[in-house]
Amino acid sequence: MRVYFDASVLITAILSPNGGSAQLLKFIKKDPIVGIASQTVIEEVLEEDHLQKIKRSKWEIEKFIAQSGLIVRKKITGDETAVYENLVAENDSHLIAGANITKCQYLVTLDKKHLLRPDIKERFLPLCIVSPKELLEDVVTK
Repeated sequence: MRVYFDASVLITAILSPNGGSAQLLKFIKKDPIVGIASQTVIEEVLEEDHLQKIKRSKWEIEKFIAQSGLIVRKKITGDETAVYENLVAENDSHLIAGANITKCQYLVTLDKKHLLRPDIKERFLPLCIVSPKELLEDVVTK
C-alpha cells in the first residue's frame, strides 16, 4: 500500500506520538505501508510558523523524518502541478501531483477544508484521499 503524506499528518505525528498520525508512521516500519512524501512537503513542515508550533529544532524534525522510514521524493515542480491547479486549492496541487507521480493509492491528510471534501475525493479517484483515522481503519482490515 503506497501512501503519500501531507505535512499536516507529519506535524501531528511529531506533536502527538501516540495519535493516529504517528501510528501510521509506525506502519511504515512494519511494511504494510510504503510512506512517501516530497521535499515540497518536508519544506512545508520546516516552515518557521510550523517550527514554532512544533517547538522542536529543524534538526530534530529532520531527524524524526529520516528515522520515520518515509521515502522523500525531490521537490514537486510547477510543471508537475500545472494540470491540477484549477481542480484543487493552489497550495494543495503539489499533494495531488506528488501522490499521482509516485503512484500512491492513498493521500493522507488532515485538511478538511480543501482535501477531505466529498467533491474533491471523488474528483481525483482512483486516488483515495483519506484522514489518518480512515487509513488506519483500512490498514487494520487488510
